[in-house]
Amino acid sequence: MLNKIEENPGILDNIVWSDEASFKLSGHVNRHNCVYWYSENMHLTLEEQLNQPGVNVWGGISSSGVYGPFFLDGTITGDNYLEILRNQVVPQLQQQPNLHDFYFQQDGAPPHYSKGVGEYLDETFPLKWIGEEVQSIGRHVHRT
Repeated sequence: MLNKIEENPGILDNIVWSDEASFKLSGHVNRHNCVYWYSENMHLTLEEQLNQPGVNVWGGISSSGVYGPFFLDGTITGDNYLEILRNQVVPQLQQQPNLHDFYFQQDGAPPHYSKGVGEYLDETFPLKWIGEEVQSIGRHVHRT
């Protein structure tokens, strides 16, 4: 990434950073991305109930703006993640005049690297998406 920034100092302005969060009707928020820092070990324990009803929310952000929120009911799967990309996320991104300059980032959640999602991102953001199947921007590593 440092090499890419050196080649193109504005590259970070062209990345759409994205993630999801789960919100449960009980008030529990999935904190899988939260980190708690203390100067001493606080022996922090977080309890959660499994299979609570709730909603998943996808959001994206770049220097051009905020994308979403988009809502997914139930468990996020490769199929419903692909559906939200096709029907909501990419159409909103296509309203940006510089879409061809964008890199689309997603984390390594299993639905993000399903075969259909990878094929769609290859087609929509050729060599310009960052995720589980990409070792570095512009170089795909295909799973066998």
